[in-house]
Amino acid sequence: MECLKVAEVADLKGCTPQYLRKIIKEGKLTAIELPAASNNRKEYGIPIDALPENLKSRYYARKRTELGLQPESKIIKTAEKKHLNIIKKPFEDFTENERREIAFWTDIIKEWLLIRDVSKHKVETDKLFVAKCKLEHPDIIISEDVLYRKYNAYRNDDLETLIGKRGGWNKGNTGIPQHILDAFMYFYFDTNRPPLSQVYRLTITWTQEFYPQDVPLIPSERSFRRQVEKIPEAVVKLLRHGEKALSDSYLPTVDRWYDELYANDVWVADNHTFDFHTTGEAGQCHRLYLTAFLDAKSGVMVGWNITENPDFNSTLLALRHGIMHYGVPKIIYVDNGREFLTHDFGGMGNRARITREDFDEENEIPPTILQMMGIKMVNAKVRNAKAKPIERMFYTVKNHFSKMVGTFCGGTILERPETWKWKIKHGVIPEDQQIRDLFQIYADGDYNMSEYGGKEKRYKGMNRIDVWNESIQETEFRKAADGDLPLLLARVSRYQKVSKNGVSIEFKNERLRYYCTEAGRETWRYIGKEVYVRYDPANLMEARIFDKETDRYIDTWKLDMDMQVPYITDDKDEIAAAEKTLSAVRKSIREYGKGIKENVTGDQAIDLLKMTIIRAEKGLEKFHIEQPKKFTPVFSEKEVLENPDLANIASIEFMDLEKLNDNAEKRRNNEGW
Repeated sequence: MECLKVAEVADLKGCTPQYLRKIIKEGKLTAIELPAASNNRKEYGIPIDALPENLKSRYYARKRTELGLQPESKIIKTAEKKHLNIIKKPFEDFTENERREIAFWTDIIKEWLLIRDVSKHKVETDKLFVAKCKLEHPDIIISEDVLYRKYNAYRNDDLETLIGKRGGWNKGNTGIPQHILDAFMYFYFDTNRPPLSQVYRLTITWTQEFYPQDVPLIPSERSFRRQVEKIPEAVVKLLRHGEKALSDSYLPTVDRWYDELYANDVWVADNHTFDFHTTGEAGQCHRLYLTAFLDAKSGVMVGWNITENPDFNSTLLALRHGIMHYGVPKIIYVDNGREFLTHDFGGMGNRARITREDFDEENEIPPTILQMMGIKMVNAKVRNAKAKPIERMFYTVKNHFSKMVGTFCGGTILERPETWKWKIKHGVIPEDQQIRDLFQIYADGDYNMSEYGGKEKRYKGMNRIDVWNESIQETEFRKAADGDLPLLLARVSRYQKVSKNGVSIEFKNERLRYYCTEAGRETWRYIGKEVYVRYDPANLMEARIFDKETDRYIDTWKLDMDMQVPYITDDKDEIAAAEKTLSAVRKSIREYGKGIKENVTGDQAIDLLKMTIIRAEKGLEKFHIEQPKKFTPVFSEKEVLENPDLANIASIEFMDLEKLNDNAEKRRNNEGW
């Protein structure tokens, strides 16, 4: 801390030292006590920062005069060099060490100028003076070029350059004329995403057209590139790639909880277009559609139907298929397509325009199919299909089943094999019924027997159907009698890199996420930065974030409660964003090598689809569905009316008929029958 003596401050203020000592003792002026003088009299040092503004200005003006610098009022804030605008830092804004360095170089320059003025051979004088400085000050770097630069900075009152901090005060500014920079940004942030080098050339052309006199002011391409690099990646992604790319890469995703979710609690439904061609009964070539229901807990494909047109009937058949094998779900989660939102199935969902209270008795809508079965329908948010995890299942079906079919055409023209056109032309196309039969084997023998890919660690290493079998034992199993299904289904939702989800900690086996959305402090600004988190176990509502590289504090982020919600919620305000990043579609792999397939001949030359089905058939031998000993029967309204006692049945046990017959046989033998 730089301090002045009492006498120096008194001289600045124009008062006596005794007066200053008096106001220091009264606490009106900040001062620090210095070591005792030889006469044991107290001495004070007054920090420069503690002085009033008028005294500070007076002090720095004197220092400038002592150093031979121009008064601030006469400073011209432009450099002699063309195209360079130097923003000059006030003398008082330098640190104490920097001011000493300014004084040091000022003394050297003054000494050099005095010697140079009386010399007749100035070039030789400069060399001798540099040699003299190196001997007297071996710790500094000096040469003739350095001396000339220092003199030029001294003459222009550029103190930043004088002490070797050229660019430090001016950092973040650019010499590019603003109107030219604006034109460059206009071209660069086009959704067609032109390369920067082309944008640079267009900017020159634009300047020639509208500001020809400013063409010499255009710097190098690298100068423009540095301006682009200063813009946060998330902003560049939005302006050049659009809203979807921003959502996929930088906006946080919803993290759903599965701990309190059990098998058959939620089935997710959707439609998928197969990426291959088949022939129908009339010989027409087309692409089939898959309507499927996915158990959200286990990932099991519980029900499905393959159809030529995805409509309500296909949805009903797929649901019936699932209920026949896996029981009745509590909730189904669907989007807002017409194939799901019909008045006699589950209602109009988000398409509804009026509520039930708006109907009169004559026009009252009867109970829907789902209401009769005690199933609640939850609709995905409009334009938010990515929230449904069933999209991942369809991606797996595409890679593991569709690509094995000979007429695979891909989702885009880039995925289409070269042999596709030849097969379509020569009629090498599978039939609809053939695909239906093979998919039945694949779904249960391969997909449902595949490894569970969810987030719950206790199911790691298990396959999907085993997860369903274990989870269903822990919850109520609702089963409908086969005879009632036609009536029930009749027509009537340590160090870590900052990710797009912020940062997280694990506390008592729970993962807590922290995020910040306040302007200027947004988490996306730090995506990819390596950090660590400090938190108080007694207060988990906030966490402090530190930079790994510098060990410096970055910010305090709040516990992110909005993005961690139950799997199904009726409160729309609980979900801030429901997007989930879809898996990127990758290009087809190039041909591995010519002649590889020719090494397998004869009976061993089995095509991919047949080999897949052979594998699935082996898995089908082990496939089984376990049902609990107890179940809750679901009866139709007609059956309850005919048999009122059925309404009092809460749950019953499955009867082992084979065991009952064995026991009856034993009793007959014991009684001599």
